[in-house]
Amino acid sequence: MKFVKVLFILIILLSFCGCIPTIQTQGVKKTQEVSIDDQINQLTGQIISSFNQSNVQKIAVIEFADLEGNVTQLGRFIAEELITRIFTTGKFEVVERNLLQKVLEEQKLGMTGYIDQETAISLGQILGVDAIITGSITDLGTNVKINARLISTETGSVFAVASINAPKNDMIRKLLGENIEKNNSINNGNSSYQPKFSGLKPPVVQHGVQFELQKCFYSNNILSFVFDITNLDMDKEISILNYTRDNVLRFFDENGNEYQKAEIFLGTHRSQANWDGVKNKTMIQDVGTQCIMKFYNVSKKPQTIKRLDLLLEIPDLKNVFTITYRDIPVGE
Repeated sequence: MKFVKVLFILIILLSFCGCIPTIQTQGVKKTQEVSIDDQINQLTGQIISSFNQSNVQKIAVIEFADLEGNVTQLGRFIAEELITRIFTTGKFEVVERNLLQKVLEEQKLGMTGYIDQETAISLGQILGVDAIITGSITDLGTNVKINARLISTETGSVFAVASINAPKNDMIRKLLGENIEKNNSINNGNSSYQPKFSGLKPPVVQHGVQFELQKCFYSNNILSFVFDITNLDMDKEISILNYTRDNVLRFFDENGNEYQKAEIFLGTHRSQANWDGVKNKTMIQDVGTQCIMKFYNVSKKPQTIKRLDLLLEIPDLKNVFTITYRDIPVGE
């Protein structure tokens, strides 16, 4: 009888031990990284829930910008994904992106995530939309915080918000313009890892043209900026200007000193005699062109360029816009 009891206890213990691998396996599954698709689905769900509560029927989505107001490929990607996912629900009418861009250009606005109250109301009247989705992207090192704002075109005010915190995987790094390096510090989640870019700053896209700052250096009282500029859309002309009636190409150093007017080289084109800029340079689709801007009479080498304002124009659209860079290190 004792033998039977001992055998029964052993069978129970063995059965219990056999369950342990199953529990461990389930635990591993729970720690798997959430994909960017899942994150955008979550963001879309939050937005749709707010729309359902507000009786929104027609919307427009504007490209998401970083905290400096610049649009990267990630900002364009998020906007495109939201347009597709919201439209496929069959519950909402979404303004076609090219139509939205045309209206923004006619109103002399950029497709960035920063829309003031007056602009929101104006877009609502022109496009007949009930709401506008705008947003911002914040690089937190190992993660990217994506905030969406839902603006009523009737009042111009924010009536709802949505947000996600996405792990910065290889896809997001690429869209941000970083070089992808898989090393132990990344895999181990080392917080000391510093992202690397192919240039000094992530690429910025405005009106279908990508700008990537490659170098900034000082020599013989001349401060030079080197860019790689690529037209991502159909062939078109572009002008890089030194000044207009309202704006100027300029930079500020770490002491607040302002410098204006640069000699500009864009491919084989060079600033005209009066230095008003390089005008009407034909940019071929998907072909990179080097641009060099030289600021003369800079008496002392800056350590950091605190702000650089570029002044550009697409003549066919009669649209002048600016691109701003901040905290640029200066080399030799």
